[in-house]
Amino acid sequence: MNTGADDTGTATERERGGGDAAYVRPTRAVAWALLPIAIGLPVLSAVFWRVAVITESPAPQGLWHQLWTAFDIGEELTVGAWYSSVVWFLLGLCAVLAAVLAPRHRPSWWLFAVVSIVAAADETAALHERLIFVGDRLRPYVPFEPHYSWIIPGAIIAVVVVVLLLRVVWALKPKITLTLVLAGVVFLTGALGIETWTGFVQRDAGDAFTDFYMALSHIEETFELVGVSMAIIALSAMFRVRRTDDTLTARFDGYRTP
Repeated sequence: MNTGADDTGTATERERGGGDAAYVRPTRAVAWALLPIAIGLPVLSAVFWRVAVITESPAPQGLWHQLWTAFDIGEELTVGAWYSSVVWFLLGLCAVLAAVLAPRHRPSWWLFAVVSIVAAADETAALHERLIFVGDRLRPYVPFEPHYSWIIPGAIIAVVVVVLLLRVVWALKPKITLTLVLAGVVFLTGALGIETWTGFVQRDAGDAFTDFYMALSHIEETFELVGVSMAIIALSAMFRVRRTDDTLTARFDGYRTP
């Protein structure tokens, strides 16, 4: 029996089953857990950077410089990179759960999981930068000259992944589909759009890290973190979970009614 339920996937949606225990969608809790961090971490990184500049905190031993380099959202081997990897990994786990529980489109969910896990590795190992040699060979075929040539094969990969996952995304309930599409738009705006702009700014400044470059870099990372967090929120809306004293049960309930 549903009480106050619709297909938005809010935490108030419940279904009676297995006795009196209630199944709930964890979406609201997931949103409250992820979105504040997705916005707050880039802001914290920007604050530490700005304070380090204003106070002329000496590198590498200055306190503010140490804090900035520890939380720098745009570099590898930092708290920011670690968290970016974590959210991608969480997205991959959601896709794995869907691949196990969903009644159909299971290969698509496994693909979704693989893409997410590879992206998690990329956040710490900068795998995308290995695509530079491919991008350099593709430069003559694009109508502009990107500073970061890996963006060209990155865009191609993004298009291929979108095409391959389009069928399963369309099969989801409308509001889940809408949230997932918005998540993709937000992420790609940062990862491809703002990243390309950032490259132009850096090239025009002679590869210097100007204030404008740093601002764009933090905005880009914010878009990426928010996009991935929105995708996790969307996927969490596909599941109903029930917790008892010693058991956690999950059901897949993400597809629209045929």
